Amino acid sequence: MLARVLPAPIWRAAARRIGLLASLVAGDRRRVLTVNASYLAPQLSLPERKRMARRTFLNFFEAASDLFRLPSLRADEIQAMIAAEGMEHLHAARAMGRGVIVVTPHLGPYELGGAYVASLGLPVHAMVEDIDPETNAALASYRGAAGMGLISRSTGLRQMYRLLKEGQIVLLVADRVIGEGAEGIEVAWGSGRRPVPSGPAAFAIATGAPILSGYIVRQPAGSPRRYLLHLDAPIVATGRSRDDVTRDVAARLAGAVCQHPDQWYVFQPDWQPRDASA
Repeated sequence: MLARVLPAPIWRAAARRIGLLASLVAGDRRRVLTVNASYLAPQLSLPERKRMARRTFLNFFEAASDLFRLPSLRADEIQAMIAAEGMEHLHAARAMGRGVIVVTPHLGPYELGGAYVASLGLPVHAMVEDIDPETNAALASYRGAAGMGLISRSTGLRQMYRLLKEGQIVLLVADRVIGEGAEGIEVAWGSGRRPVPSGPAAFAIATGAPILSGYIVRQPAGSPRRYLLHLDAPIVATGRSRDDVTRDVAARLAGAVCQHPDQWYVFQPDWQPRDASA
């Protein structure tokens, strides 16, 4: 496989050049990222926000190059790329016996985080957007090679209930409301407000499964491992309202995004001003 023939640094260098080109030609996306920066890092000047937008393009394509190599990597090679903190929270959540809902924002190569957990022999299933059948089939093959299962957003609700009942791990991306009819609420996010899905909270309340928030980000140059996977302590939703749990989850995700704004790969302008009372 080509991903194995060429060394990882070559892939990453090529990806950063593609990212630089994309930042120059995708003006609309670049402007969205600049607006994102104004909410995530409002202390920055406009030139600094524009530089952050450009870095986000470069980081996105470089992370994509690592994901491209994922099916060709052995479990020990995946583990060698990632330092993990908070795994004790995952084990504690699994010990509750109701499955685990792991939620993450579009922060860093989150599928690589799922692959890391799967490489440890844990049962991980990722829910994905419904695209065309050929793309979905490719994604299923891709995640299968990395040890992850695939759940369809439109047809996988019953499957998700079953997986949680069996004590398995379900990975959900929970920083955007996607799909017609999807339910969500508007929450504080940086210095603004954004809609986020309330589905994870609804599932947790219905099944008793704890929610773990987490993320994966690139570590500074010179770190022993390329990425850091972080997991928070479980959120138990039993006896709480869906909106209350959703706000708790969103606060954790937004906090992570504001710490690493140039690794947040969201190119959609869903912002609302944040009221003084919010």
